[in-house]
Amino acid sequence: MDLYLIRHLQPEIEAGVCYGQLDVPLAPSSAADCAKVAARLPSVDVVWTSPQARCRILADAIGMRAGVAPVSDERLRELGFGDWEGRRWETIGRDASERWAADYWNVSPPGGESYRELYARVCIALAEIAARHAQRAAIVTHAGPIRAALVHCLQLDPRRYPEIELDYGGINLLHVDLAGDAAWRLVYLNG
Repeated sequence: MDLYLIRHLQPEIEAGVCYGQLDVPLAPSSAADCAKVAARLPSVDVVWTSPQARCRILADAIGMRAGVAPVSDERLRELGFGDWEGRRWETIGRDASERWAADYWNVSPPGGESYRELYARVCIALAEIAARHAQRAAIVTHAGPIRAALVHCLQLDPRRYPEIELDYGGINLLHVDLAGDAAWRLVYLNG
């Protein structure tokens, strides 16, 4: 099984604003960028997507090219920043953001979720997608869920989350031989 993890396109939001599950618009170039990303993918059997508009738009373009309707899944949403959503980082306060950054795996922003919680929901979604035994599945989502999938599938230390840089519109390919040892391997990152 080939699993294409695709990060949404460049959003149009002011630098320094905290957003995770906040629905933000895409940059004006998104229509052309959707076509470019969809053209770089081989034909896929299924397209899964975060329900957030910045993912659905790209998932719809990929699904149209593949002749399949994307499946929206709440578990593929970005990290929930709770009360911090839409606020400028400098208004959140250095103490609060540093406390969270020091242990993002276990600590959640007020009203939000920790990376451990994000990881758990993404792992459940991945297991369901893999159980369907599609030959090629595309998942259009966000940096947080893609990092969670990579940490899980490649058995990386969760503290390595920040080291995984993901491009907007980047395609990341994981392969698993479901008939063999069922070990995931990374084929490429940001393709």
